[in-house]
Amino acid sequence: MKLPDHWQNFIKIFQKKFDAEIVYDTVRIFQDEEAVIERYTTYGFDADLPAYIPVADDSGGQVAVISRNNEDTKVYLTSYGTLQEKDFRILDRDLLHWMQRKFPFDQGDEREKKITAEQQSLFEKDNEQLKQKVNRFPSLLNFWKHTYPAENLSLPENYPVLEDLLAFQDGYAFNAVSGESLTGEKEGDFKESWLVIARNYFADPFFIDFNDSEDNFPVYFAFHGAGTWEPVKISDDIESFQETLRQIYEHRLNQNNLLILLQQLSVSGNEFWDEVYRNALEMPDQTEEEQNQMINDSDWREAEIYITDIGPNKMKIVSLLKEKYRLSGTEALQMSKSNRILYGKGIFKWMKTSIMELENLGATLEIVML
Repeated sequence: MKLPDHWQNFIKIFQKKFDAEIVYDTVRIFQDEEAVIERYTTYGFDADLPAYIPVADDSGGQVAVISRNNEDTKVYLTSYGTLQEKDFRILDRDLLHWMQRKFPFDQGDEREKKITAEQQSLFEKDNEQLKQKVNRFPSLLNFWKHTYPAENLSLPENYPVLEDLLAFQDGYAFNAVSGESLTGEKEGDFKESWLVIARNYFADPFFIDFNDSEDNFPVYFAFHGAGTWEPVKISDDIESFQETLRQIYEHRLNQNNLLILLQQLSVSGNEFWDEVYRNALEMPDQTEEEQNQMINDSDWREAEIYITDIGPNKMKIVSLLKEKYRLSGTEALQMSKSNRILYGKGIFKWMKTSIMELENLGATLEIVML
């Protein structure tokens, strides 16, 4: 049985992040083809759901399944006792995003606290104050203006939109659902003076400390979900970090050059750069001809996706914006009213799934090749 490519990619990343079969106490991930096929056969998928494969269960009868069709990346919820496609519920848009959300076996549609007009006004006021604060620092603004996303290396992939900078701090400095502040001054707390400037696929934050402004903002990294925040200094200042990301981006298709560059960064035993180096070691080796082909191929050019008309499925687009930018429902709804919404920036080939998803929902897009 051939398993989908996106499952293969998910398992590689999962095994880098976890060293156990059961995660978050109850979620069992089937980590190899043998485990998948064993459950596929034992529970009668070959008779009842031949087009789907089990990928995880909650040790209580519920099972997460995906299509064997590479074009359908969604994660579906069913149970071992009811293997019928008509009873499926969608858990997530893909396996990697489901992992980022810590593998919940529900649809994640918890009801939000109703936001009063007063609370919304206060949030907008705080957001405006934060914008004014960062506007005093050209190096911060320039960092967000010139970004260099690199896939599968644990490096920054998501950056805030200045207009919604405060919303990008949700999950780090505060909880948007409960309204609770998550900052504190004890060891392991997220400090009030910290600002998340980017995050990687796993929602691990890259942040600066406003108290370090005279030093041009050294950049810190911390692993998300560890229970406490343990900052790792990864660059002496934000401009050096931006230049490092630019060089990595420039050599992202040449493994040898990339490893030479990363080896210089990891020589000091920095745990973050050590992880990036290990990720680069696992990149597929490519010939010079393949590298040149990728560089010349338009699919590998950097591009930006803009939504110019959200179309008929308004609430589904709002839901995507909410998840992508970590917004509250009210904030995502407000963003959806813009005439031109930046939905993503990166390598065009890697954004095709998002483009297809938006177009299938009826949104009108503008693709800008950079």
